[in-house]
Amino acid sequence: MQCTVVIPCHRGAELTRECVQSLLAQDGAPILEILLVDNAGDDETAALADASPLVRVLRQPHNLGFAGGVNAGLREARGEFVLVLNNDTRAAPNLLVALHSALTSDAAIGAAGPVSNHVKGEALLRIGDQARDDENRRRLAATLSECAPLLQDVDTLSGLCLLMRRETIERIGGFDERYGHGNYEDDDLSLRLRLAGHRLVIARRAFLHHEGHATFRALGLDIKTEIERRLQQFAAKWRRHPAGRAVLAAMHHDAAVAADEARAAQALAPQWPDAWLHLARAAAARNDAAQTHRLLAAFLHRCPEHVEARLLLGTTMLRGGDQRGAALLADTAARHWISDDQQVACTEQLAQLAYSRGALDEAEEQFRQALERRPTRGDLHNWVGLCLLARQRYRDALPCFTAAAEHGHALAHTNLGICLRALGETDRAQAEFERAVVLLPHDPVARANYELDAAARAAAPTGPGARAALTSSATIS
Repeated sequence: MQCTVVIPCHRGAELTRECVQSLLAQDGAPILEILLVDNAGDDETAALADASPLVRVLRQPHNLGFAGGVNAGLREARGEFVLVLNNDTRAAPNLLVALHSALTSDAAIGAAGPVSNHVKGEALLRIGDQARDDENRRRLAATLSECAPLLQDVDTLSGLCLLMRRETIERIGGFDERYGHGNYEDDDLSLRLRLAGHRLVIARRAFLHHEGHATFRALGLDIKTEIERRLQQFAAKWRRHPAGRAVLAAMHHDAAVAADEARAAQALAPQWPDAWLHLARAAAARNDAAQTHRLLAAFLHRCPEHVEARLLLGTTMLRGGDQRGAALLADTAARHWISDDQQVACTEQLAQLAYSRGALDEAEEQFRQALERRPTRGDLHNWVGLCLLARQRYRDALPCFTAAAEHGHALAHTNLGICLRALGETDRAQAEFERAVVLLPHDPVARANYELDAAARAAAPTGPGARAALTSSATIS
């Protein structure tokens, strides 16, 4: 691999020096040149050219910002591959090799980025500053190489660190310089790459330590204000294109509008893979399992390692009665990095499947695993209680349903009533059935249990054996 590294910088010469040193220590010596784009800094950046014959400093007469600095370097780049990199970073020794392996694994991949301790989105590793020093980065890289998947499809990549083919950059165009010092210029580039039909991937075996916002602090800029300003700039530009409007709608969690715009965008850019994903999300929200399945299959044909899409497909298959969905969920959880929220959702789906087929011990164990991660979710407490109730372990189920009710899961009151009535505590049971109806006046299960209990009380003496055919429930109808 012949690679040019482009690093825009404004002051922070010591940070840049450490970044360059980590690049010069890369495994396999894949670097052709390191271009330091000095955005009119007044420090010792120029002297860094003495670090190695590979290093060139491109002095700029004024501060071009991140996007402009990158573009100035791209115009000088000679390598077949180009790595765009922030200066306040330190690379693990296998960074370039791992990025290159991911990028070249499929000709459709347009850009690859690493995981990092300080980055937006699914590339984030919550390890703080543990890998700031060289030895810890090397150890982390070895661990990732052994257990992490090669890559993960995503919708957008951070501009913190991007490996691309120079030919792709020349065809798509560089960064939009209107984004100034930075933020959303990477979302802009990502969207242009996607519209051209490219995959974007996280190379999950590549790690980059990032100090975070060093240039913004040096310039005295407020990060929150800058991010909001650039978001408005991104929105103003992309509202003119239906794909952009779809992305903006998705940012606001409006799946229906995103789908409408995605449908319009397909006429302009039929190669845009995200159109299928926006349409699938809307179909899933409508509970249209067949349509969701079809759309996700089309999307995953183009982006096969997209975790959200794989999990959504597995869930959709299960809801439609296709047990192969369980294997897809389990495989995705085992082979891919998934977020904590996704892990909980996946475990919960598998637990519900186990419950539905009567594997109550397995279901209880999985619901408890989800509950360990989300101890304040009343519905999970309720599910654990249901697993115990189904095995007539009424007394063991009581604290589960009590915790569910305390955490706001109103239907747990009717399940509490079932347990208490089975244990002969009819007055307490009546109170719980009444509480469920007050909280859920339109829920048929709560209403039916209340009426059956009232009828049973009127027709038979109290006691453990005087029980009507009450119905437990997990969800509100």
